[in-house]
Amino acid sequence: MKTVIFDVDGVLLSEKRYFDVSGLTLWEWYNSPLYLGLGEERFTSAPSEERIIALRRYYWADDMLLRKFKSHGINSNWDMVYLHVLLAFLLRSRENKELFAGWTAGFTKIEGVRAVGALLKKRGFTVAPGTDLFRLFTAIVPEDTCKDEVFPCMEKALSDEGGLALQRGLSLHGPLWCRLFECFQNWYLGDVFYRDTYHDEPYNVGKKGFLQCEVPLGGAAETKAMFRELKRRGYRLAIGTGRAAKEVEVPFKTYDWLTEFDADHIATATDVKKAEKQLGIPLDKPNPFVYYAGAFGRYEARYRDYLLHPEVYKQGEYIIVGDSPADVRCAKAMGAVMIAVLTGLDGEQARTVFERENADYIVGSVLDIPEILL
Repeated sequence: MKTVIFDVDGVLLSEKRYFDVSGLTLWEWYNSPLYLGLGEERFTSAPSEERIIALRRYYWADDMLLRKFKSHGINSNWDMVYLHVLLAFLLRSRENKELFAGWTAGFTKIEGVRAVGALLKKRGFTVAPGTDLFRLFTAIVPEDTCKDEVFPCMEKALSDEGGLALQRGLSLHGPLWCRLFECFQNWYLGDVFYRDTYHDEPYNVGKKGFLQCEVPLGGAAETKAMFRELKRRGYRLAIGTGRAAKEVEVPFKTYDWLTEFDADHIATATDVKKAEKQLGIPLDKPNPFVYYAGAFGRYEARYRDYLLHPEVYKQGEYIIVGDSPADVRCAKAMGAVMIAVLTGLDGEQARTVFERENADYIVGSVLDIPEILL
């Protein structure tokens, strides 16, 4: 059996809305009175398209900071937003060692977030532009640092230079990360899908969401035809994505792609979170776990074995289709053929990165895959 495992963002669907939401999340986090409440401008749950573009440009330095994170194998938008906030805290606390002095509130509850915001506002905290954070990140994190080493670098800098202890809730997947995750998901899913997915009320209502505004990179009908042609040639199709389950289900139903896949082979961040809880270790990309789950099946009883003895489950040939260095590293760890597509954040500029990472094939679009997989 030959199995093709597709990433989603930057491969099947455009990443634009995800990165737009990254900017909106930071805007709300820093400015809304329901979070830190630092800004003077009026916050709204329905900004114009022009405002969204401007926010993304400011916070992410015309996407330069996003690209920098991606080059280190950081593939999750949730992790990117979290890193932005850590860098913003670190930059200002380096300038003013007393900025967080006497800090007793945390991020476990939303009331604690607002208390931190009140403290920072009283002490004159302002959010630096993405260009400043890019310079700081570059100075702290060496060029060849992989994802698993990025966060320890940040944690050390926060503790040594910023005087911020990790026990205050700043660790990866800790309370700060969780509050940012909730804010991001509310923007992306919108109020209705957020309630349906998490069975909880979002802190700041009024968002329609971007989940139903996705853009299929190869065209909806053309991509469906490609799926069917690959199946006709004897390939099994699977998904291995950093998106949560609902974020795959809704657009795949919208574009009539869902029926082309066996549900047991659509692995998402939802499965990764279950496995992390079960095994007690981080498993998002560039760990190949989500590709194992897509290839071998979403069977929770086997998750530990997928990590310890993946060779037991390997049957035939596996092909990963992705758009980032993290995907290439997953393919290498899995012993899979890597097809890199140039429809991610960096576009054609990613070619040199994929060549350096020794991707097996580099194509302009997901629709070019049938020319390789004969």
